[in-house]
Amino acid sequence: MAFGSIVLPILVPVIVILYLLFFSAFCYIAWSFASPAVKVPFIALKLQFKLVLLLFEGAARGFKPTFPEWTFTYELTISMMRYMFYEYGSIVADANATRLRGPFQLHGKTILKSCCRKHNTIPEKLVANGMEHMWMRDPEKKEHRVVVIHYHGGGYCISDPLQDVELANLEHTKLKQILKEQHKLDVSVDVLLANYRMAPEFLYPTSLNDCFDMYKYVLEHENIAPNHVVFSGDSAGAEMSMTNCMRLRKESPELQPAAALCYSPVVDFSETGNDEKSPYCILAANFADSCLATYLRSVKDPEERRLVSPINHSLRDLPPTFLQWGDLERFYEQGLRFKAKADAEGVTNIELDVLKNMVHDPV
Repeated sequence: MAFGSIVLPILVPVIVILYLLFFSAFCYIAWSFASPAVKVPFIALKLQFKLVLLLFEGAARGFKPTFPEWTFTYELTISMMRYMFYEYGSIVADANATRLRGPFQLHGKTILKSCCRKHNTIPEKLVANGMEHMWMRDPEKKEHRVVVIHYHGGGYCISDPLQDVELANLEHTKLKQILKEQHKLDVSVDVLLANYRMAPEFLYPTSLNDCFDMYKYVLEHENIAPNHVVFSGDSAGAEMSMTNCMRLRKESPELQPAAALCYSPVVDFSETGNDEKSPYCILAANFADSCLATYLRSVKDPEERRLVSPINHSLRDLPPTFLQWGDLERFYEQGLRFKAKADAEGVTNIELDVLKNMVHDPV
């Protein structure tokens, strides 16, 4: 009795404080999905309820993931993201897009130092073309050097270059390994996380032009030849990597990069799948379609709009291109059509990698 009389007065306030902190965290998340702001606490409660429901469902099956390639934590993450984009995606893509950039940047800053230590790179801030970018520099200065320019995803509306800190470091490590083991080349690999302006403040083709201009900046200021540069991008960034290769083919073929790494690109803006065909994908239609509509808001001419899609261009005379999609994502079907078009045109330097039981942008 005495023990309870001592513990309870302490335990109850601690539980209350912990819940308030927990609720505050959900309010911070909900702020990005609320319009008007008065809805924040209600959305926070809905998100908590959804999380509890998912946890109960997971507990009922022993916290085993739906697919063997997943972990339960991964499933919980993508389920919550899909729910948020399904319920509030249209708000995020337009009115609240700027609010959802900060959390991505914060995540990147949080893991930046530890990730760079793990992969032996040095983060180096770069201010260029009126924006802030981030280098992952190779401390080993070899005779030969490769530069990877990576463009982040986010539906042309959200996210931040620092969101891909881990991916950039993985590319640094993997590319060095491949060049050394398969090609007997001992090179330095620097990766640039490039920034670009986004919708709804800046509509098509601003983002695309910013990515193109950053490539020109690297060529001019890094003393590197185009055939030592690799384009990289995920989701929206992957599409812009591909589209800028097509632009270079027309305007300056001698400036084509050595290769392009494209993870989960959208290649057909006219047909982006639906929720019924991709029930596990984080990209719910409410978000994906709203992002693309916002980004292309200024494109009124039907022919211009058709030519925005990479699939409506010739796929010949492009750099070697690595394409990757998950077979559970909404862009998977158009990815298959894209590869079929390349094969029909006799293109042999486009490689397709399909990740089994994976959703959009698994990298």
